[in-house]
Amino acid sequence: VRWIKNGTVSDSLIAPMADYLMKKENGGLQVKGGCRVKQISIDKDQRDGKMYARKIEYLDTRSGETEAMEDIDGVVLALGCQGMQSVVSGSPDLARLPVFSQAASLKGIDVISVRLWFDRRVETRSPANVFSRFESLRGAGGTFFMLDQFQAGNTGLWGDDIKNDDMGSVVACDFYNAGGLMSLSEEDIAKILTDELLPSSVSKFADAKLVDSWVGKYGGVVSWFSPGSFTRRPPLEGAGNDILPNVKCAGDWVRMGEREHGAKGLCQERAFVSGFEAANSLMRVSADGFKEHEVLPVREDEWQFKLGVEINREVMKFLPRFWTR
Repeated sequence: VRWIKNGTVSDSLIAPMADYLMKKENGGLQVKGGCRVKQISIDKDQRDGKMYARKIEYLDTRSGETEAMEDIDGVVLALGCQGMQSVVSGSPDLARLPVFSQAASLKGIDVISVRLWFDRRVETRSPANVFSRFESLRGAGGTFFMLDQFQAGNTGLWGDDIKNDDMGSVVACDFYNAGGLMSLSEEDIAKILTDELLPSSVSKFADAKLVDSWVGKYGGVVSWFSPGSFTRRPPLEGAGNDILPNVKCAGDWVRMGEREHGAKGLCQERAFVSGFEAANSLMRVSADGFKEHEVLPVREDEWQFKLGVEINREVMKFLPRFWTR
């Protein structure tokens, strides 16, 4: 896992990729920005008896008009739980298939994202850190990342009009399962970080003054891998090639089956890989003679980790797991 050196994932990775794909010589991709899918319609093909997605209706939020795309070749549902609920509830054809209605029943967890700008640089032992067992978390889990350490020399963290000498630490904080914090004001959330959590973790934060802050609240948007949810998570292949071959699923929560990757457990990385796998799968059933995108495997675990896993496996054959029921 690596932190991006400059800017954000959106402006440093996604935007350049979209610009490249939108060029005519690279396929002439059309990006429907500001549009939200309302309904996916499915027809049964009389030749092979399978169902195919043929039409998408979407709302252009800028004009307020509902428009449609006819004779579509395929669909990749790169959606989280809320997006899946919205699309499936508005698409009776999809809802009739258990794999999609079950996926639409899953819930997400609340997340709060915070960005803090300080008047001085604070040195930490590690640029990536975790909050744990603080009462002020109110049941949430928390992380904080020192962006000025991850992106040293990136003046964009502060803005082009700020001199380098005036740049203090920039801290990105995230709270997961943050329902107990969602009702707090943005000022109170920032205050919990500056007065309690950060100084308790790194004492030098007590001497730093907050210059600016930003807080974003996102209710129910992050995948909740709750016990018993696995069988309801959407498969990479959707309803399957024997039933609905031109609708695939991508995201950190999909079941990838035999295409499972070593990034399992890493949400952003797994979502990224699943997108390639979904595109490859869709092209296999809708295009002839295409070249699959190569999905690189993760590096092998180091020998000491493998040894520890093997020792643990052998010990657990004899030691009762008293901490689980």
